[in-house]
Amino acid sequence: MKVSFCTAVLNRLPHLAETLPFNLRSTAGVEREFVVLDYGSTDGLADWVSKNVIGEIAGGTLVYAQVVPPLPHFRHSHAKNVAHKLATGDILCNVDADNFLIPGY
Repeated sequence: MKVSFCTAVLNRLPHLAETLPFNLRSTAGVEREFVVLDYGSTDGLADWVSKNVIGEIAGGTLVYAQVVPPLPHFRHSHAKNVAHKLATGDILCNVDADNFLIPGY
């Protein structure tokens, strides 16, 4: 079974820059994908993604999408639902930007 780890973020680059690489490593060997929905960040998230995890996008391990144009307010339920809509896994799991996935999760 494929697991989709879904993260919806707005201006959480410092957290995601720490947790996403860790989570990608700690789940290696598991059939999974990570879905990151950028809900209109202005903190450089898109630039960081293009420089640091482009290989994971190209390899199909990471899906990165942006809400364009940005909405005026972060709506948690809407953001999570959109991230889940982008996911292709059999199991969908919400992972906040500051959450670490331990090996074997």
